[in-house]
Amino acid sequence: METVRKLERIARRLPSYLKFRIIQYVVMNLFLVLLNYVTSPNCWWVGWVAFGWGLSLSIEIISWYYTNKEEKR
Repeated sequence: METVRKLERIARRLPSYLKFRIIQYVVMNLFLVLLNYVTSPNCWWVGWVAFGWGLSLSIEIISWYYTNKEEKR
């Protein structure tokens, strides 16, 4: 329960550019899943794209969180 509250507080403090990047990630990956299903349903390459992009986005969010934490001190 405490973890959920902590995540909600972090989500409220996210800057608008990170919120936009998260929405962009979700929408584009949904499009890529549809494209992958239509063009080559036997080879799911979209997982690699989602993994790489998600890793990059996660690193950016973690970086923002820790630099924001240090600036408050």
